[in-house]
Amino acid sequence: MILIENMLAATDPMQHVIPHTLFHVGPMAFTNHMLMLLVAAALLAVGFPLMARNYPMVPSGVRNLVESLMVFIRNEVAKPSLHEHTDRFMPFIWTVFFFILVNNLLGLVPLDPLSVLILGRGHIVGPATAGMSVTAGLALVSFFVIHVAGIREQIAHQRHHGRSGGSAVLMGIVMYFHGLVPAIPGILGVILFVPFLGLELLGAAVKPFALCIRLFANMLAGHVVLASLLVLAPAIHNIADLGLSVPVILGCAALSCLELFVAFLQAYIFTFLTCMFIGAAVSPQH
Repeated sequence: MILIENMLAATDPMQHVIPHTLFHVGPMAFTNHMLMLLVAAALLAVGFPLMARNYPMVPSGVRNLVESLMVFIRNEVAKPSLHEHTDRFMPFIWTVFFFILVNNLLGLVPLDPLSVLILGRGHIVGPATAGMSVTAGLALVSFFVIHVAGIREQIAHQRHHGRSGGSAVLMGIVMYFHGLVPAIPGILGVILFVPFLGLELLGAAVKPFALCIRLFANMLAGHVVLASLLVLAPAIHNIADLGLSVPVILGCAALSCLELFVAFLQAYIFTFLTCMFIGAAVSPQH
């Protein structure tokens, strides 16, 4: 099926991954990547409540797989970074992991040939996480959660020590940004405070950019390499081309397996780094 999908597409491998406009909502273009995001959100919104309904004492099948992933993400990914704050952030962490994972996996399913056969039009669906706008949006959400969580923790700390109202909020914000700078004793700390703060703010901006590029580049690369190999498929006309067809087919099969692994790996890495950044914001002492 993946072979058929790519053969139906244009010879330009990038046509599989770039966003294609489906229609416009006012000035905004609604793309196939946006559609896949809605499909992934719908699958999660419907699938998880169904799995949670009448939950058995001993889960099996898909339920067992999902529960194992949830326990792994909580105990092995989130808890070492978030410590006592783990359970407070688990709904967000689980949502990030499964949303990215489902989008990654949907990008491997050959849905585009079905749209060609049924609707007579291609590029209605596509790998959403191979688009930078999608990964940038996910990274931006993580960026706000990281820093809002850190500021809220400082505000709660100020209220615990007797401040209230706007005073607690103002001091919480000030102390959060003050805590970004490493403590240096004496006059040297005063002199270096502003340059160090600038560097830390730059680092805070780079972190979501790194999340965005890592997920985008890895998912894009797999699709483009696979499509580039399959561009050779139309050149196979007869049995004399068997020597070319065998390595192409085997290479595509191997790359498809690798992409399946990368789909899980990139969801894990994005979640792992997000947990680390949140942990550094809410528990700088760790």
